Amino acid sequence: MGVWIRRLIIIACVMALIPNIFSFFSGLTNELPEHIQGKVNNGDAVLIDLDKKVNLENDEILFKYLVLAAEETSLIFEVHSKENGWSFPGSAFELKDKQGNTYRGTGGTSSGRTWGQYIVQNYEPLKEDVDTIVVDFEWYDRMFQTEFSLDQGGA
Repeated sequence: MGVWIRRLIIIACVMALIPNIFSFFSGLTNELPEHIQGKVNNGDAVLIDLDKKVNLENDEILFKYLVLAAEETSLIFEVHSKENGWSFPGSAFELKDKQGNTYRGTGGTSSGRTWGQYIVQNYEPLKEDVDTIVVDFEWYDRMFQTEFSLDQGGA
């Protein structure tokens, strides 16, 4: 009888871990949300690979992509948090250009992963002549600024 109880416990544990296993492997292949990938594939959006890490106290922010479309600009990034218990405020990012224009946030999505968060933050479309974008982050006493050149080429 003890053998069956052990087997039942092992099966229950494996079943409880299945969502984490799927999340881990989907996180390895999850590059772009499907609707954004469709726009890029159709030529309706330009994908700029950012690939820049910024350390912010106990968090590591990996800026992955900037997607430029006629109706919106999307900033895609990951937050790898070493501090449990809080969600990263993606809306605390402000998008600016070197000409002094500020782009208003229009929404976004966030999905929790075992390693942190995957965030897509949307903004108003960029002006035509923009060649560098500035990302400002300010949330209480945490702040940083980083720049991205838009002439890195599209995918």
